[in-house]
Amino acid sequence: MLKFIKTLQHKLIILTFLSLFLQITLAKAEISANRKIELKNSEDEFNFEEDESSSLKINDPFEKINRQTYKLNNLVDKTLLKPIVNLYRYTPQPIRKATRNFLNNLSLPLSALNSLLQGKIDNSLANTSTFLINSTIGVFGTIDIASNRGLLHNKEDFGQTLGSYGIKSGPYIVLPILGPSSTLNLAGEIMDRTISPLGFNSLNLFPEQQLLKNENRIILSITSAIDKREQLDPLITSVNQESLDPYATVRSAYLQNRQFEISK
Repeated sequence: MLKFIKTLQHKLIILTFLSLFLQITLAKAEISANRKIELKNSEDEFNFEEDESSSLKINDPFEKINRQTYKLNNLVDKTLLKPIVNLYRYTPQPIRKATRNFLNNLSLPLSALNSLLQGKIDNSLANTSTFLINSTIGVFGTIDIASNRGLLHNKEDFGQTLGSYGIKSGPYIVLPILGPSSTLNLAGEIMDRTISPLGFNSLNLFPEQQLLKNENRIILSITSAIDKREQLDPLITSVNQESLDPYATVRSAYLQNRQFEISK
């Protein structure tokens, strides 16, 4: 018990310093880059841009680098991820659905924690209840019993938690392979992976404690990436084929979606 308390204290200290560093970084980013671009409604079909009477704050000081990274990601997607997704679709639909349910279920404890940190008690309880029901009756989360019975919940992550406390999103960035993000959401993702049971020891802070072996963690990460890419395939195809500026469309869609997730 004493060993567990010491471990928890060490981790809390590290998270505190990371949080302070994050706030300082975001404050500097907000001062150095904060421009507004009027978005015309030229992509009505996707509803990603705003009409002329409204505007979306676009903080993209690294646009030149971001566009190059976007092109690289698009190339990797076409030559590697898209063919893998096409092969994955030969897997029977019930198996794909069970895999998706299992992966979603694994994220619920962290979602419950972030809901609690945001003061969303009801949503935290809904996430916890869904996880317990699906992990037991739902055969390790492969069957979404809770949702089928009307128990609904919202997914929450640490980026949303930071945003709910008024921390600005900071500059928009495109990460190699991982895709669109922002300094806020990148920091939130690091936090999530650091405190997540599945990502525990992801920073190699506590070598003696691992809930999952590295190879199993890698398998889960790859499976999750393929599943997410398969879900987004129709949208990605439409944007690439019909958008005049796919980069701007994806950027607008991402920022609007994150803005909505934080405000809801």
